[in-house]
Amino acid sequence: MKANYLIFTILFLLIGSGSLFFGFMSCQSVNNAQPEDIKENKDHKKNTVNLLLTGPRSQAASLLIPEVDSDKGVQKSLKEKSQQIYNVLETVKLMKGIINILRSAQSKNNYFIEATVNPLEALAPIDFAFDKMLGTLLWIYSALAFQKILLSFSAFLIFILVIPICALVTIIILWTYKNKAKIYKVVIASAVISLVIPFAIPLSISASSFMGNKILAKKINALTVSINENGKKAKAMEDDIVKTRRTGNSIVNYMGRAIILSDSITEDVINYNIISLFIFIFVPIITLIFIFFLTRYAARLILV
Repeated sequence: MKANYLIFTILFLLIGSGSLFFGFMSCQSVNNAQPEDIKENKDHKKNTVNLLLTGPRSQAASLLIPEVDSDKGVQKSLKEKSQQIYNVLETVKLMKGIINILRSAQSKNNYFIEATVNPLEALAPIDFAFDKMLGTLLWIYSALAFQKILLSFSAFLIFILVIPICALVTIIILWTYKNKAKIYKVVIASAVISLVIPFAIPLSISASSFMGNKILAKKINALTVSINENGKKAKAMEDDIVKTRRTGNSIVNYMGRAIILSDSITEDVINYNIISLFIFIFVPIITLIFIFFLTRYAARLILV
C-alpha cells in the first residue's frame, strides 16, 4: 500500500514541478518576448525558449501558455476589439460635442424651431443618452483591457501558484487521510481538478472571442460600418459648424440634422453595446461558471 502512495507522491511531485516549469516559461514570455529579435537570431541557442513561446503553437499549447504577442492568437482578437470599441467611443464623443455646441448656441440665441418647442429641451435627452453610452463603452473597454492582462498572467498565476498548491495538498491528503478506501478517488479527483484549472480562464476568453469573431461577426461588422459612416458625417458636420461660427453666422440650423444623425448613432451604439456586453462580459462569466460546476460535478461523481 505504501508503495502505491510513494508512486502517487512522485507523480504529483512531477505534476507540481512541471507546472512550475510552465509557469516560469510563461513569466519569461511575458517579460522578455521580443519577436523581431527572435526572427533575426533563430540559430542562436539563447533564443530557443523564446521562439517556442512566441512562435507558432498548437491550439492546446496556446491555451496553456497564451500568446503574449498582441498580433497573435486571442491577444490579437482582444486588441482588434479594443480598437473597435475605441472607434465607437470616439464617434459618440464627437456627436456629444456637436450636441453640446448646439445647446450652447441655442441658449445664447434663444432660438426655437417651432413656437412651442424649445430646442434645448429637445437636445437634453440626447446628451443624457450619449453620457450613458459613453459610460457603458468605457466599462466594456476596461473589461477588455482586464482580460488582456489576465490572459497574459493567467498561466503564470495558475502554474506557479494554483497547481503546485493542489499537488501539495493532494500529497498531504494522501499520507494523512484516514479513510483509506477512498484515498484513490481523492487522488483522481485532485488530478482532474488540476487538469481543468489551467484551461478555465483561457477557455472563457477564447469562447468570448469565438462568439464575436464567428457567430455574431456579421451583425457586429454591420453595426461598426454604420457607426463609422455616421462618425464621418459627424466629423464633417463638426467642421461645418466650426467654419460657420468663425464667420459669425448662426449654427442653430444644424440642429435638425444633428438630431437625425444622433438618432441613427444612438440606435446603432445601443445595439452594439448590448452585443458587446453579452460577448465580453456575460460569455466569459457564464463559461467560467459552467466549467466550475462541471468540474465540481465530476469530482463528486468520482468521490461517491
